[in-house]
Amino acid sequence: MRVCFYGTDEEITRVCKRPILAVLGTGHAQPVLAFELFNIEVSADPYQTTFRLSADLSEVERGERD
Repeated sequence: MRVCFYGTDEEITRVCKRPILAVLGTGHAQPVLAFELFNIEVSADPYQTTFRLSADLSEVERGERD
């Protein structure tokens, strides 16, 4: 799955430094899901200080994150 994050330089840098992204589940979903970001691309908005990070997202199996 391909995802995009928008944010400041500091926010995008923070996301890039963490290869594993934890997402809190809701309702009947698992309480925490772990995803790995790869094929990361960062682009800048030429008129503002906003950056766009796009990356492929892959769920990490439970045994890999323990």
